[in-house]
Amino acid sequence: MTSPTPPSAIESKYQLKTLHADIDLFDRRLAHLLKYEVFATEAARAAAARKITLKRDALVITAKRLAAEGVEYKESELPRSFRPEGVPAPVEVKLPEPEPAAAPHNPLENRSTRRQGSPYAGTSLDWEKSVQHYMQNKAAKA
Repeated sequence: MTSPTPPSAIESKYQLKTLHADIDLFDRRLAHLLKYEVFATEAARAAAARKITLKRDALVITAKRLAAEGVEYKESELPRSFRPEGVPAPVEVKLPEPEPAAAPHNPLENRSTRRQGSPYAGTSLDWEKSVQHYMQNKAAKA
């Protein structure tokens, strides 16, 4: 039995989404390293930045290859570094689905409103009998 979409396409779609998330993470790590991390020398800072950049570049090459192969992706999932400068991230807005119009309520159609006999009638578990007895005694005392 064959599926309409090959499993490799599905895996690639989610793999590309993960790659975009990882690239965005490396972008943030690199920005943090360059702005906030304290190093003994500028050479140590450059070495750390180069190490992160090399890892990021490998992910970028793979992500661009998958995109060139036609793997689907959403614009909102692109890393910030892949977007043109000054363009905010697209926001997906989900509109609430309108509720279908309900038919008017007819109590005769509701089975739970019909009076049904208790299966415990006449036994020690017949609560209706005890409630009826209580109500009679309460009315008599008043």
